[in-house]
Amino acid sequence: MVVPDKKRLYYLSWLTLAGMSAIGIVLINYLQQRDVSNVLTGGKNYYLQVIAGLFFGSLAALLAVVLINGKRFKSVRCFYQDMMQDMNPSIFNILFYSFCASVGEEVLFRAGIQPLPHVGIWPAAILFVFFSHGYIQPTNISLNIFGMLLVVISAGFGYLFKFFGLASAVTAHFVYDVAMFCVLKYSVRE
Repeated sequence: MVVPDKKRLYYLSWLTLAGMSAIGIVLINYLQQRDVSNVLTGGKNYYLQVIAGLFFGSLAALLAVVLINGKRFKSVRCFYQDMMQDMNPSIFNILFYSFCASVGEEVLFRAGIQPLPHVGIWPAAILFVFFSHGYIQPTNISLNIFGMLLVVISAGFGYLFKFFGLASAVTAHFVYDVAMFCVLKYSVRE
């Protein structure tokens, strides 16, 4: 397994933030023909969005931690723990990577792709997990099951976007990523 060094991950994070956000903005503006600022900043008030995002992100992380700590998922957990050990991210790195991923991916998948005709919440969630994270691998059943949980979590981000606004989806995604990074980095390897 080749893990990019911190400098490369730093640049990839910026690319995720800027590149995915830019593609999402193009989709909003040209394919959806909607006001970009309204899509990005609209919805319920920010306090409600943040509370909803904190709640769902924490619940999603808790479910993922319970699943990944099961015996059946030891190989998946060990794979990601090895990756965290190789990366050895500081708390600043974890916060930065999580911020870039949550903003860039949510602008693209929730605000840009999900509202397109014939897409919707569940297809956008499947695209997100398949293309953005590669959890679908025919030879690894445990990883596929974990990937299915991530489709459900990603759909939850989609419902947050639909009913509360983009800030709720970004907050939930950020909380989930930070929690998973920390659990995988700081948990004891069996």
